[in-house]
Amino acid sequence: MELFGSHFRGHKNASTNRPSPEPGSGEFALTTLVQPVTKKLSVSAILFGILAGIIGIAAGLFLGFALGAALAAAFHVSTFEGEAGYFAAAIALLVTCIVAPGLILLALYWRGTRGLWLFTGLIAVCLSLGLIAVSGFGIWYAGQPHVLNINGPTPLLEFEVKPPAGQSVENLADVQPELDTPRNRMPMPGYWHTEAAENPGVRAGYVELYFRTSQRLFVLKFPGDTDRIFRLKLPANPMRAKYRAWSNWQNPDFVAKGGEQPSHPSGRNEYQIRYKMDYQDR
Repeated sequence: MELFGSHFRGHKNASTNRPSPEPGSGEFALTTLVQPVTKKLSVSAILFGILAGIIGIAAGLFLGFALGAALAAAFHVSTFEGEAGYFAAAIALLVTCIVAPGLILLALYWRGTRGLWLFTGLIAVCLSLGLIAVSGFGIWYAGQPHVLNINGPTPLLEFEVKPPAGQSVENLADVQPELDTPRNRMPMPGYWHTEAAENPGVRAGYVELYFRTSQRLFVLKFPGDTDRIFRLKLPANPMRAKYRAWSNWQNPDFVAKGGEQPSHPSGRNEYQIRYKMDYQDR
């Protein structure tokens, strides 16, 4: 009996000596997902803020357009000249301006950012998103074809070719002129005029300038012989009055045979070209 009584008393004392739960231990599960509070803005917080901003912009536009369409139907907004579409777009922008900053602040708070650092982080994330948008637009714009004359006929480059001294224009009978640019997938073929040139010692022709670029190579392709390559001294947009006048005579910048690397011409007695723009005023 004594043994059982001592055991019972020991068990009772052990239960009374058991430590009580610490205050706030019930909130531990709620705070495990929030990062420790920091006194500065971390790079990881900005990166998570940028990701949250992108998600917020996409979600805001989607929800905003859906809400705008519903409100346009509820308020019977006219569809004449796209009024309902403009209304839905305005609602979408308004919703995006609320959702995106909210998600950014939530992401920064989740990463432990507090106080004034929250607003500093919001500004830093918004500037980063703006920089990303500008960079993306620049990359997209650089990849566009950049047509030289969108609302009119394709401008023409009129050219004349003068053979070296002692050679006849008849040597150009089988020569094919062409224009090569980074914008063209294939070289643009040139065409010889069928009528006689004003100067009997030259042969005249033309080639289309379709794209806006400052890197243009005019090539005279001699069958079975050395090609002559001229770098045209024209800006990306040569549709100005001064380029309607004939340029000076220009020697080739490079010569090349089929399958060989271009090189600088060694002699001075070479084929020469001059050119001018021909286009209709906008």
